Amino acid sequence: MAAIALALASNTYGAVTSVELHRKNAKLDHVATRSDRNVVYYGVFNLGTPGHEFTGCFDTGSSDTWVPSVTCLGPSCLTHDRFNQLDSSSFRMTATTGRARHVDNSFGGTAFGPFSITYGTGQVVGTVASDTLSVGSPPITVNNQGFGLVFHASTDFLGVSCDGLFGLGFPSLSNLKTVPVFFNMIDSGFLDAPMFGMYLNPFPTAEPAGEIMFGGVNRTFFAGDLFEVPVVVKSYWVVGLAGLQVAGGTAGAGEQFPSSAKQVILDSGTSALLVSKTDADSIHKRIPGITKTLAGLWMVDGGCANVHKLPSVGFNLGTADAPKYFDIPPILWTKPIAGETTGDMSGDCISLIFPGTSDAEMILGAPFLRAWYTAYHYDPITKAAKVGLAKPLTLDALIAST
Repeated sequence: MAAIALALASNTYGAVTSVELHRKNAKLDHVATRSDRNVVYYGVFNLGTPGHEFTGCFDTGSSDTWVPSVTCLGPSCLTHDRFNQLDSSSFRMTATTGRARHVDNSFGGTAFGPFSITYGTGQVVGTVASDTLSVGSPPITVNNQGFGLVFHASTDFLGVSCDGLFGLGFPSLSNLKTVPVFFNMIDSGFLDAPMFGMYLNPFPTAEPAGEIMFGGVNRTFFAGDLFEVPVVVKSYWVVGLAGLQVAGGTAGAGEQFPSSAKQVILDSGTSALLVSKTDADSIHKRIPGITKTLAGLWMVDGGCANVHKLPSVGFNLGTADAPKYFDIPPILWTKPIAGETTGDMSGDCISLIFPGTSDAEMILGAPFLRAWYTAYHYDPITKAAKVGLAKPLTLDALIAST
């Protein structure tokens, strides 16, 4: 299929800013040893007047931004930076939610009061508030940004390096009923283009580990054009799925087969590839050199030393009549038992393709996003959204190293 260049809308007062992403930065983590175990991608933003620096997990699978409150005294909060509302002159206990006029599913009126969010692992409880938020270099400042002030966070967050969350999903997904930072940037005309680009370094031990660019894409991370895929549901960044493919599997090169799912979620906050049990079995049975254990994990025969012998796994994304094939090399859809960010390939490796969704769903997390630079675009006039994908320049070097 011919490449389609991603169109970049522009205005006369927009800007472009970038945020470094980290996974193993001991200087940004209050618990230095925790950074060795952390697998999420996080960056820095400032909240309040004067600004207080926080680290947030930049998550395309969420639309909420939250930080721990100074009143949160649990272990998950005490090991992270906390926000003291008394130190900020611009703090408000309510959040105006109708300001993003050009965004689908904006919430009218004002958000206030308590909230509770339960994730795949962990829960936070708090109250909705608003304050001045600045992010990126050079910084973009959003006034009266709605966010969550967390009073309780479960112990699941003890092992996570980031202080809080920075949601990048659509407004309709927000548990807080607030407009996400990215969409407030669009509505305020702060961006050169109504989009953000995401680079996750394919090398799992790299530091910095990636970048978010608001207002454009960073072409130093990829070559050629971005291939566009339309967003079919505007909550998560959801695109169509036309089928699956295993390159060089048991049935030969490039075997294509159907998936139980028709759509996929692109989720930077998920550290695996979550599929239905039907698809997990369908994919793995086509891969020679991998065996299912009694615990239900798929183990690489002969350990990590044989990962390079495995085939790529691919996903046909887009519309059924014109899908585009996006594959993941085996070094990215597997991980060492010793830990993904350790770089230790001397032991056993397992597949990161886990059964964890219904038959209708599929979540392509960080392993997929390390294999593809992604650009998330929302047109405030037509209210259409799309995702552009391009292979990162560093991917071939990773494959060669294995």
